[in-house]
Amino acid sequence: MDYSYIIIPIIVLITSQALKLATDGIRGNFDLQHLFISYGGFPSAHTAFSVSITTLVGLRFGIDAPLFAITLVFTLLVMRDAVAFRNIMGKQARVCNSLRETLPESKKNNIPRLRERMGHSLLEVSAGAVWGIAITYFLNLL
Repeated sequence: MDYSYIIIPIIVLITSQALKLATDGIRGNFDLQHLFISYGGFPSAHTAFSVSITTLVGLRFGIDAPLFAITLVFTLLVMRDAVAFRNIMGKQARVCNSLRETLPESKKNNIPRLRERMGHSLLEVSAGAVWGIAITYFLNLL
């Protein structure tokens, strides 16, 4: 079995998470815990991972292969989810937080405030895609 189909995307995932830590550090909010319990950030690691698999299949089987079409569809779903669905969850969290603020203090303290920014921006998803393609292409050459 060719383990590169597992190893290369995992390397892309790990390096994109490291890049996310670096960009967080530059912004002054370096938080290792953020990588494991929250969504969002630059670049999108889920996008980089999915794009890596799609790129690898495209490079090795060609873009006219049925397997490439399958991986592309799933990658597009991941990218759409990263931008659209998670942003919808963020909007719902804002509404819930607004409702929470109308409660008396005694009840408000029992309900935790929800995180409102859950999704990725188009720039974060695009950067994840570029990172996934570039690192996969480079590792595939080795």
